[in-house]
Order: sequence, then structure tokens, then C-alpha cells
Amino acid sequence: MRRRASQPARPGNHRRERLCEAFRLEINEIVRFELDDERVDPVVVHHVALNAAGTAARVYVSSDGGRETNLAVTVRALNAATDFIRQALGQHLGLHRVPTLHFVLDKTLLSASRIEAILDEERSRLDAADALPAADAPSP
Repeated sequence: MRRRASQPARPGNHRRERLCEAFRLEINEIVRFELDDERVDPVVVHHVALNAAGTAARVYVSSDGGRETNLAVTVRALNAATDFIRQALGQHLGLHRVPTLHFVLDKTLLSASRIEAILDEERSRLDAADALPAADAPSP
């Protein structure tokens, strides 16, 4: 009987997690040091999601924060360089079959920074509102 993708993996079978972590680390190194493409700005691979069959992987990337970059162009360039990255990944990890890679912009950090900015504004507004009544109150 075949296990569906939605069913959880069996306890003790951590191969997929280990592969995803190894892919994440190696793709980071390949993009930083081996990929020679002027369209690719410095990025960080945050997560790799491998499908149930192990034939395809989504690679979630975001800016490394060093400078302002055009991430859409970088993601397109990374997707164009998947053959090179797959070949290097197979050599580094000693794999005969490397899953197809699809690079995706990881928007969670952008969303988190926006939420944090909104919360900071609200905190400062509440602090200012709390300070006004205290300043207007008569001293005994």
C-alpha cells in the first residue's frame, strides 16, 4: 500500500528531513561560491521542501540583507541555473538522482518585518497616549 503525501512520515524515518537540510546547506554554498551569474544577488536559502516522491524540491530564498536587491530577477536567474546547481548538488552530495529544483521567493521575512513595524508604531502611539494624561494631571 502506498502512502499518500498528506500522511505523516513514519516515526524514525528522517531521510527526507536530512536531505532537505543537506540540500539547503549545499545550495547556499553553490549559489554563494560557485554560481557565476551577475543577475544573481546574494541570497539565503531558508527552506527546501521535497515532494513525497523525492523528484522535485521547492527552494525558498530571500535576500541576505546586505543590500537592496531585485529579488524577482534573482529568482528567475536561479531558476535558469537549475541544471548547473543540480549537477553541483549531485557531485557534492554523491547523489545519482537529484530532484528538480524550483526557486521561490520566501516572503515570510518580509511579512514579519512589516508586522513588526506596525506593532512598533502601535506601541509608540500607545506610549505617547499614556504619557499625555500623566503630563496633564495636576501634581498634589
